[in-house]
Amino acid sequence: MPKKKILLFILIGVIIFSFFVIACQTRISDSGYSLKTVGKKIDSNIYILDVTMLGPVTSIKDLSAEGTAKQYSDIYGYGNMRLWQDGKGLVSVHVNSINPKLDYVQPGTDIVLKTTDLKILAIAEGYRFEVKCRNDYEPVASLEDNEMTSERYDTYELDYCRMTTPEITLEKNIEE
Repeated sequence: MPKKKILLFILIGVIIFSFFVIACQTRISDSGYSLKTVGKKIDSNIYILDVTMLGPVTSIKDLSAEGTAKQYSDIYGYGNMRLWQDGKGLVSVHVNSINPKLDYVQPGTDIVLKTTDLKILAIAEGYRFEVKCRNDYEPVASLEDNEMTSERYDTYELDYCRMTTPEITLEKNIEE
């Protein structure tokens, strides 16, 4: 009789342990292959851009996105379903200079930056200022199970941009 109780106790322990292990597992969409390649795509440089504002900042209030508390997690990090957070926005600018150089951003071109700096919301068209940004890698789409990542998924953007100082200068007369 005591042997049956011990075996039953062990069986229940194994079942509970199995449920615990299963509950702790997270989804890895591509069996971990992208972890080997994404690390090579991370750019640790900080890019300093001298830019001229082309128009007003588009922010959460303009996009009318509703936030949600639902969190998600995958192999690229954590986030939530909010489209934009307060103080974060899209900025269309003319690039006067960039240091160090980036292949996809050239001086003399117009680009869109993602900013986390609330001060940029106060800058009007025609003002020149300096920002520091990260070159942020993001795949264009989620990967299916066991799908290998390749360059066709690669996208880059200047993100987390912040003003280096609060100094701005009017580059051109807006009323002309």
